[in-house]
Amino acid sequence: MQTDELYELTDDLLNSNQQVKLKVGGYSMFPLLRNGDEIIINRCHISELNIGDVVVFKTGDKWIAHRLHKKVSENNKTILITKGDSCNFKDLPVTEENFVGKVISFFRKGKEKNINSDFYKKMNRSFVRLSGLFTFFIIPLLWCTTRYKKIMETIKDINKSLFFICRESKRLTIINIIISAFQGILPFVIIYLFKWMIDGISKINGYADKTAFFNNILIIIIIIGLVFLFSSILNILSGEFRERLSQSVSLYIYNLLHQKHIKLDMAYLEDAGQQDKIHRAVQESGFRPLKMATESFTAVQSIVSWMVIAVILFTIHWIVFVLILIAVIPGFLVRFRFSNKLYKLNKANSQKERESYYYNRILTSLAFAKEIRLFGTGNFFTERFRNIQTNLHKQKNALLRKRAIADIFAQTFAVTFIFFSFGYITHLAINGAISIGTVVLFFFIFQRGFTILKDFFQSIAGLYEDNVFLSDFFDFLKLPALHKSSSTHEKIKSLQQSIVIDNVSFQYPSSQRKALDSVSIEIPAGKTVALVGPNGSGKTTLVKLLCGFYSPDNGKILFDNNDISVINPEEIRKQITAVFQDFALYNMTAAENIFLGDISNPTLIDKIKQAAKNAGIDDILEKLPLGYNNIIGNLFEKGEELSIGQWQKMAIARAFYRNSSILFMDEPSSALDAEAELQLLQNLKSLSKDKTVLIISHRFSTIQWADIIYVLDNGKVAEHGNHEQLISLQGKYFKMFEISRTI
Repeated sequence: MQTDELYELTDDLLNSNQQVKLKVGGYSMFPLLRNGDEIIINRCHISELNIGDVVVFKTGDKWIAHRLHKKVSENNKTILITKGDSCNFKDLPVTEENFVGKVISFFRKGKEKNINSDFYKKMNRSFVRLSGLFTFFIIPLLWCTTRYKKIMETIKDINKSLFFICRESKRLTIINIIISAFQGILPFVIIYLFKWMIDGISKINGYADKTAFFNNILIIIIIIGLVFLFSSILNILSGEFRERLSQSVSLYIYNLLHQKHIKLDMAYLEDAGQQDKIHRAVQESGFRPLKMATESFTAVQSIVSWMVIAVILFTIHWIVFVLILIAVIPGFLVRFRFSNKLYKLNKANSQKERESYYYNRILTSLAFAKEIRLFGTGNFFTERFRNIQTNLHKQKNALLRKRAIADIFAQTFAVTFIFFSFGYITHLAINGAISIGTVVLFFFIFQRGFTILKDFFQSIAGLYEDNVFLSDFFDFLKLPALHKSSSTHEKIKSLQQSIVIDNVSFQYPSSQRKALDSVSIEIPAGKTVALVGPNGSGKTTLVKLLCGFYSPDNGKILFDNNDISVINPEEIRKQITAVFQDFALYNMTAAENIFLGDISNPTLIDKIKQAAKNAGIDDILEKLPLGYNNIIGNLFEKGEELSIGQWQKMAIARAFYRNSSILFMDEPSSALDAEAELQLLQNLKSLSKDKTVLIISHRFSTIQWADIIYVLDNGKVAEHGNHEQLISLQGKYFKMFEISRTI
């Protein structure tokens, strides 16, 4: 519903003496009304309003609920002067034209509060009389409240993310937490033992028996050595168990990423906006979860350390603890603030980053190597890549420069407090308030404690930063399938009657043009149907719809009267095998390349060889050094490269190996020579006796034997019939056929 329609509906309801409930968004009337409260509006005449009432008026595309401060009469019209309780400035004058009504009550946590009660009336008048004073206190209170709420939501969100990341590695996570806790304690145990030893040595002149004194000191030294050894062992174990956790988390995250990508609808992969999100998800998921887990252990270690430090520093003087704490807070705030800015910058530049990665792939991929050398386009693409990267670096460096300046001020602030604490400790020592051992303890504690506190705030800021960047990964995992969930678990049997495309229309999300426009086609079971037409006429799109990669915008696709929109696409795909125009090239063994056509059953080498023979590639594969066990493609050692025609035969062999009852072939002979095409057609005719076949081709030698031929043009069916019937029509098919004979 448009905004104007909402205004009109609200006015109609209020004019008919109906109350209207609206939800509050924002904090301009804090603390009376808060974000998420529901207010009840009642219509009244503008003259019935009292000072202090909360009135609702329209401005732009919003409804505003603010407090009435004054009523002014101008040219026999009443003007309302309003202001939000937490706003410094008054609103623009409200007239009868944009006045909506009066708030009579509000709901918070399911409980209704009556604003017309005596208590609220007194409070409302007080807010008007003491508006300036209230605003002075409310704005800081509101700032603290919103920041506290945001911090608690962030902590909750980070905890949720950490539990999600580590939920498949609970045992390793617990072990790492325990190790981190001990690592936080042991260094300070050693420091305190040193303090104990130094205090003892400083009193040596007071002991007559130096041997007994030395034995006491020796016991402390042995304890220090044992604690130090235990600490070293813990460091070794920490490295091992963090690596194990890293491996476990990495496998888990990549599995989630891969499984989601496998199940994701093709439309997302062809939509530029979604590609930006997927790009960020893939980019950040590679290292952010591991970094987040590591930073959480640093935070645990720091928290435990600072619990110990707090106890020790309070034994010296509480002011020392406060000074060190204050010293590191500005640095934390700087990191926290710029994390958001960096994420927004990266998000805004996602498309440009993908573009630069694309140019980098052009420059480094074998697929483009020949053309780059032949046409001399290397420097052209290098310049494109450099320009984008330079611009991206310029923006990022500007932000980093601002962060560096803020960091310098934060460090200056920190050093000031640090040296003040040094001076204070020195003053205490000179006046005999603390011992030499305590002074040494302080300097050890300070050096270690300041670093730990700094690391703690950095790890917290890092957790926040990682969680912000990982939001794209979690959003990616939440992407819904475009297909509606199947309402039935019925399994589809082999096609018995026909596939019916009934008045189907489809438009790609990123396109303004209909790829298919009210197309109706029938593919009888056991028959061969061909699609012909110029490029862009919708042939390949139709195959994608039949495979369940997309859902039609309009119309139905029926498999034996079963609407595939309410059937699990996997059930449909089990019945289908296909050779796509842009077939995949797998750098794996020849046998594996063919076996990929049907991985649900055990590998059958005889079946693999038969599929290769039917596709006309068996003689090539048998001559490879390792035969069917030879890797094809040149990405890996000892791989044998094939021609594009031979790669296409591998794709055809993969389809034959699947041996499904429905076969889709999109330009199956586009890369084949005349002899190979003839052999393929002979094999295809022999193999398709009991199959339902749909062929797309520009070669009439491939399609003229089909039982039914559909001619597509601009996404519509122009003609259909067999070869002889279409020739006799002397329409589009006839013209294309005649042109093919002259080539």
